[in-house]
Amino acid sequence: MARLKIILWGLVIWGIMVGAAGAANGNLPVAYVDLQYQLIRQGVDKDFVLQAFADPRNRFLPGVVRKIAYLRRERPADYSHFLKPEVVARGRLYLQEHRRHLMRAMQVYGVLPEIIVAILTVETDLGRVTGRYPVFNVFASLAVMDTPEVMAEAGLSPRLRIRLRKKAAWARRELKVFLQYCQQNGLDPYQFRGSWAGAMGYAQFLPSSLVRCGKDGNGDGKVDLFDHADAIFSIANYLRRSGFRPGNRRTWRRAVLAYNNSDAYADTVLTLAAWY
Repeated sequence: MARLKIILWGLVIWGIMVGAAGAANGNLPVAYVDLQYQLIRQGVDKDFVLQAFADPRNRFLPGVVRKIAYLRRERPADYSHFLKPEVVARGRLYLQEHRRHLMRAMQVYGVLPEIIVAILTVETDLGRVTGRYPVFNVFASLAVMDTPEVMAEAGLSPRLRIRLRKKAAWARRELKVFLQYCQQNGLDPYQFRGSWAGAMGYAQFLPSSLVRCGKDGNGDGKVDLFDHADAIFSIANYLRRSGFRPGNRRTWRRAVLAYNNSDAYADTVLTLAAWY
């Protein structure tokens, strides 16, 4: 209890400093003070948390908050640009270039290479487009999206309150996992850039997926989602854990939907896999 009080008082002092740091860091929300306290109380290393939030690269991203708040269901039209001959040609070339890792992943996890390549195609254009948003900034911004301060700044409707609470709770969980992963592996949390939804690497994993399903595919002793072999093995492991069985086609769609719960996404991945 005494330790928690010391931490709390430290964060109160830190809150006073936020006002001055906010101007330099892009007007950080006061809600970040409570967010830091929550993370520390949940077991994330105190010094690591405070250092991450004090970093001058810390930015609040209201545009990302609005995107997530008003996110609509995906439609077939969102994926139509993947179903083109030139995309299929690139996928077939990728199959040839990375066949060794793809075949090893199939031997270990039983996932067809064509489905792995189709997912890589749709997620990041086979590693070409991995996102430009700092992952820390994404999850920190979303973690406070349900606070009155942030709702007002982002212009969010009060009618979205239930959705905002759910997404903020999700973001806090991902931020906790992300910070613990970075701290345990000696990584700079600002070195990772990804999508506006916080997905990163060629496989576009969330931090929780990285910790749960990330695999070392090239044998260097670490998991790097910006390495093709590691991304291939990690996707294969994810699909296997999601119920993919090579001899049962009905499991293929369910596993792909576990990766992205969108019928349009699953249709596109399975179509590309058939064309590869």
